[in-house]
Amino acid sequence: MPRPYKPRYRRRLPHLQPKQGAFFITYRLHGSIPMGLLRKWKVELEEEKAQIDFSFPGEITIREKLTEVYRRYFFEKYDPHLDQNPNGPYWLSRSDVAKVVADSLSYCGEHFFHLWAYCIMSNHVHALFTLREGCPPLYDILGRHKSFTANEANKLLGREGKFWHHESYDHLVRDDKSFARILDYILKNPVKAKLVRQWQDWPWTYCSEELVPRSS
Repeated sequence: MPRPYKPRYRRRLPHLQPKQGAFFITYRLHGSIPMGLLRKWKVELEEEKAQIDFSFPGEITIREKLTEVYRRYFFEKYDPHLDQNPNGPYWLSRSDVAKVVADSLSYCGEHFFHLWAYCIMSNHVHALFTLREGCPPLYDILGRHKSFTANEANKLLGREGKFWHHESYDHLVRDDKSFARILDYILKNPVKAKLVRQWQDWPWTYCSEELVPRSS
């Protein structure tokens, strides 16, 4: 018997996952951010959340403010730390491992969502896609993708154990302006990291042909 669909679930980050929608997803390698730093950020987040709950009574306003807090946490701390690449692992820098992830994303793009763009860096992945009608919930799709790629990557690396961090960052894209901004952010990730001069030169960046003229 299939599990009932859950549009919202909660671990450390708030996730809103409607059945159809455009999503910006980031997921990273296990151990790519030190636990001490994560604990420090968690304390800061809890302090800011407490201020929001006190200052803005009302469920809708609080939810909107929480979303903004987590968005800022991601773009100002979480993702910049990954881009600076101060500590390992860097398993995705291996072409054979990156190809496993790229091929799996392409497979998901054929069966579960319309894949607009992705970028595979040495320790994390960004992807932008729109769920197809009738597809499984996002958490199921991403869970399958991460499980398959972890198993295949570990075989190539000759290792066992956790490959991906258990949690991912997902952001529901609400309008065309946000879509364009996120697309540009994904494509220019290797450029910002000073790995290439143009996004087209990074071997593990993909952009749908429908969007290339807009984003070149």
